[in-house]
Amino acid sequence: MASFRIAHLSDVHVWKWTFNPFRLLNKRAVGMASLLTGRARRFRLERLGALVEKVESIRPDHVLITGDLTTTSLPEEFDDALAALRPLLEPPERATVVPGNHDRYTGASARDRLFDRAFGRFAAAEEFPWLRVIADRTAVLGLDPTRPALSARGKIPAAQLAAARALWENHRDDVDRLIVACHYPIDAPKEFSEQLRSKVLEDADALARWLATLGPHVYCCGHVHESWAFSPPSVPDQLCLNPGAPLMVDPRGDNPPGFLEITLDGPNVAAVHHAWTGSSWIERPMVRRDGFFRSRAIE
Repeated sequence: MASFRIAHLSDVHVWKWTFNPFRLLNKRAVGMASLLTGRARRFRLERLGALVEKVESIRPDHVLITGDLTTTSLPEEFDDALAALRPLLEPPERATVVPGNHDRYTGASARDRLFDRAFGRFAAAEEFPWLRVIADRTAVLGLDPTRPALSARGKIPAAQLAAARALWENHRDDVDRLIVACHYPIDAPKEFSEQLRSKVLEDADALARWLATLGPHVYCCGHVHESWAFSPPSVPDQLCLNPGAPLMVDPRGDNPPGFLEITLDGPNVAAVHHAWTGSSWIERPMVRRDGFFRSRAIE
């Protein structure tokens, strides 16, 4: 089985100002207030072009984006995100995109399916869950726990989880290397657990119980703006990968923004974080698991 390289991004958070009162009669007012009070300074959109160039430079076989392409789900934010990221998304079979909670920020944006109209072509089906083969016996399982709400908490509908179980049972014999793509992590490393506390996946326990039955899999997420690679105690066969927010300013200097380069080589998996220090790109090896995908079908 040939080596396969994935560029994993999340939480790009393209943002636009709006002061139209008709657009602010919902949660978007909170988002605009957040931008005014500092978020706009922390997410540097002028670096987006350089980010795309850097991702292209590693020559990925596939690009995976795990949500929050926008900040308040404005149509203009979707337009700008799609235009800026287009070099990474063509042809469409080269890229997979799932939504984040900021991509379903308001009831109107969810009803009008703004995310789906902009990025639906980079999914395997119109509705979640879906399974998409991206390489030889390698597939992405897409989940969507996002919903418009005043809080940033997520929840996977019971019907979606049941459908995911059935989908996997129908295809598990065809897949040796499984990647689950979901914006929300089910858990976070101890040092970042407080950041997840107020915006958790409400039914994380139910999802974890099912994921624990799948065997070894990579879980690509986002939501918490920190990079990590760890195995949650509740799902010990899971390698959870979060690339962080690539355009965010790192005031502490201890977790610079960037994206992940995930290499699948037979049963082995490795992840390197390409991080922006403020003046240059550096490579931070995050994890290597030889023999992670245990299967007699992989040679």
